[in-house]
Amino acid sequence: MKTFMKGMPVLALGAALLLGACTMADVPPISALPETAVTYSEKESYIIGPSDILEINVWKEPELTRRVEVRMDGKITLPMINDLQAENLTLMELQEKIEEDYAKFVTEPEVTVILAQSNSQRVYLLGKVNAPGEYPLKKSMTFLQAISIAGGLGKWADKDNVRLIRMIEGEKKTFRIDYNAIITGKDLSQNILHNPEATIFVP
Repeated sequence: MKTFMKGMPVLALGAALLLGACTMADVPPISALPETAVTYSEKESYIIGPSDILEINVWKEPELTRRVEVRMDGKITLPMINDLQAENLTLMELQEKIEEDYAKFVTEPEVTVILAQSNSQRVYLLGKVNAPGEYPLKKSMTFLQAISIAGGLGKWADKDNVRLIRMIEGEKKTFRIDYNAIITGKDLSQNILHNPEATIFVP
């Protein structure tokens, strides 16, 4: 698996400083993560970016249904609508925008926008993993899947004290994940879905 190391020294230093300032007792367990963050809704929360692949389905209008890639200028091209800004919108916001534009040509259009492939969002894995780096955030990626794409944990990793850094209501928050509790089946609830730009640090 290819790693993406651009900007990683700065990120690694920032994570080390942030985590170094906290003792294990200071870091809350992942169970303290707000329920709204655990039940991450891709359709309502995923922010579309360049290179994302979207499935645009218009009910009973097969000629308008297609798979599109978000261009580097943040736009997609659809029949009759032509260029439409997609970057920085959620899937739901883009769906509503397409319905609004197609209403000029189709009676009560029903549009569904599906994220077919996420290429713009990233997850960062640092510390004692076998291949630290920046990776594309795949659809519905869990904690264990993220660890897997980084080649698994290193030999001397502190498996009971893995840190997850997430942006919660505009503020970076750090939570503790017990890797062993997941892989032994004692607490599978810790194997959470990842949001864009999450950082996993393995001490």
